[in-house]
Amino acid sequence: MARLHTPDENPTRARARARRNIVLVAWWGFALVLVFWLSAGGPAVALLPLVVIGALVISNTVQVVRGDVAVSGALAPGRLERATTDEDPVDVAATRAPDDRERGRRRGVLSFAGGRLSFTFESETRSRKGPVTDPLSGTTAFDVRPDQIVMGARPTLGRPRLKLTIDGSLHVMEFTMPGDLAAGVVGSVVAAAWWDQLRDLGART
Repeated sequence: MARLHTPDENPTRARARARRNIVLVAWWGFALVLVFWLSAGGPAVALLPLVVIGALVISNTVQVVRGDVAVSGALAPGRLERATTDEDPVDVAATRAPDDRERGRRRGVLSFAGGRLSFTFESETRSRKGPVTDPLSGTTAFDVRPDQIVMGARPTLGRPRLKLTIDGSLHVMEFTMPGDLAAGVVGSVVAAAWWDQLRDLGART
C-alpha cells in the first residue's frame, strides 16, 4: 500500500512547516469566531478587525499554497558546510534592514557559496502603481567569509532576526515577509538554523 505522507528529510523545514500550520489554523479559527459573533448580533465595530484579519489570513493561506518562502529557506543540518565543500550553493529569499526598525527593510537573496555569505538586493521592487526600480537593485550589501562576521544573540520567538555585524555595519536579516502572521514562530526556526551553522563555520558571537 502506498504511503500517504512522506516525512520531510529536513527536520528544520518540518518544524517550521508545523509551526506555520498551527498558527494558520489558529488565525482561521479566530476569524470564524468573529464571523459567528457578528452573525449573532455582535457590535458592528467588530467588522473592521474581521476585514483586516480576514485579509491577512487569506493572503497567508495563498502564500502557503503557492510555496512558503520562509519555510522553503529552512536549512537542513550541515547544509552550509555542504555548500562549502561540495560547491552546492544556498540561495534563499530574505529581507535586510540596517537596524531593528522596518524602515529601510528591503528584499533580496541571501546566498552562501564557496565559503562566503552574501546578500544581494532584488532587482525590482513593487508598489501599488507597479514595478519600481530601486537605486540599490542588484547591489550586494556584503560578501564575506563566516569568520568575518560577528553575530548578535541567537534568534528566538521574541526576536526572530539574524543580526550580523560586518565591517562595523549592522545587517538585520529576516526570512519572513511583512504581513506574515507566523513571523515569530517560523522566522525564529529558520533564522536560528542559519545562526547555528554560521557559528559552526567560524562566525563570532
